[in-house]
Amino acid sequence: MTKKTKILAISSPGGHWIQLNKICNKLEKQFDVVYATPGAQYKSSAKKGRRKIYAITDVSADSKLNLIPVIFQLLYILIRERPNTIISTGTAPGVMAVLLCKFLPIKTIWVDSIANVNVLSRSGRMVKKHANLVVTQWEALSDNKTIVYRGSVL
Repeated sequence: MTKKTKILAISSPGGHWIQLNKICNKLEKQFDVVYATPGAQYKSSAKKGRRKIYAITDVSADSKLNLIPVIFQLLYILIRERPNTIISTGTAPGVMAVLLCKFLPIKTIWVDSIANVNVLSRSGRMVKKHANLVVTQWEALSDNKTIVYRGSVL
C-alpha cells in the first residue's frame, strides 16, 4: 500500500477558512489533508470522523505575543504529522508556517485572499520570497514569476 502525500492546510477562521475548504475539499480525494486553524468552532467537523483539525492560538498583527504559542503549536503539528506540503489561504498562522518550513524539507503554497483586489495582502507580501508557490486570485496582481494567477477559488 502506498502512503498518501500529506498536506497541512492552515488558515484563519472566516473567509480564509471558506477559501481553504474550497481548495482542500477536492484535494482530500487524492491526498491526506490535515487542518490547523484558530477557529475552534470548526473542530465539530473533526468529531464526525471526517477531518483531523488542530486548534491553534489566534494571532494577528495586533497580537504579536500570541506568535510564541503559535510557533510551538505549529512545530508540534509539523513533527507529529510530517506533511510533505503546507497550503495556506492566509493570515498570521499561515505566515508562521511558511517561515518555519523555510528551514524544513516541506514545500509551501500560499493562496492570497480573493479580497485583495489591488495589491497582495500584507501576509502575502511577507511570504512571497519564502513560499515555494504564491498564487493570487486576481490576474492583474500576477507577475508570472514570484506571484502566479491560476483563477479564483470562489
